[in-house]
This record gives sequence, C-alpha cells and structure tokens, in this order.
Amino acid sequence: MALLNRKNFIVSLTGISALIALPQLLVSQPTPPPKYAKGEPLEKELVKQFVGAAHKDFEKVKAMLAETPDLLNSVNNLGGWDWEDALGAAGHVGLRDTALFLLQQGARPTICVAAMLGEIDVVKSYITAFPAMRDAVGPHKISLLRHAKAGGQPAKPVVEYLELIGAKEYPAFS
Repeated sequence: MALLNRKNFIVSLTGISALIALPQLLVSQPTPPPKYAKGEPLEKELVKQFVGAAHKDFEKVKAMLAETPDLLNSVNNLGGWDWEDALGAAGHVGLRDTALFLLQQGARPTICVAAMLGEIDVVKSYITAFPAMRDAVGPHKISLLRHAKAGGQPAKPVVEYLELIGAKEYPAFS
C-alpha cells in the first residue's frame, strides 16, 4: 500500500482535477469567429476609379486602398458577366508589383493572376484538379494563356506549359 505523502497527494489531486474538467472541455463550444460590422456598399464610381487605377497607376492604388481598405476585393461590373477587380486588372495588363501588393493585402487570388506571376506550380495544381481551367478566362474574357504572356519573362514557363497542354488563346471582347 502506497503511503500518502505530499507528492502522491498532489499527483492524485491533479489527476482527479483533469478527470473532472475533461467532460466540460469535450462538450464546450468553440469560440465563435469575431463578427465584423457590415458597412454600406461602396460607391460604384469609387470602385470604377480603383479598378481603373490598377491598370496603370500603382501609387494611386496604394493611396486609395490606404484611404478605403474595403476597395481591396471590390468589383466593377462592366456589363453582363464581365466583373473586374483591381487584382484582375493588374493581372491582365501584366503589372506584377501591383498584383503582388494586392495579394499581400489579402486580395482573392485567381488562376489568371497566378499565370501572369509565373506561379507554375499553382497553375498546374488548378489544372490537375480541374482540367477545364486550362481554358479559363479572366476579366474581358482574356484567356489564361494571354494572362501568362502578359507576365513576360517570369511567366515564360507557364506560357510553355499552357501551350504544351493545348490551352486556347481567346481574344478579349471589346
């Protein structure tokens, strides 16, 4: 029979405490995610200016985003299904610095922008999982292959891969 000394007493209490707390831990609810206040919709003209700036003016993109962070994933409807966000705009005109900045801020990535940036592993992963993505289009129906070509030298491996697998190069509509 073990003697009840101070050490054995503390070890016993610790074990008993854990057994008492365990059921409570198992049935406790996880902490809900924080709730974010939903603001008013952004003005269409402001979104249009932001997306327009992403085609050509990196400094204006940074300034506008600093002033209105909700612009990051805002989209401009150019008619029908043609929705364009700032990242998509930077992607199809090949503005690497703008695209990387927007991604670092939390913009939603797309296969088209990954192609422009030369992210061959990302592009291959998409196409392996979803083969029809080889013919994906971005804003203005600009093809995945044209996005890759807009990326210049860093995207050359993506261009070669897309050409190898027979990706189509659709012309953009006007």
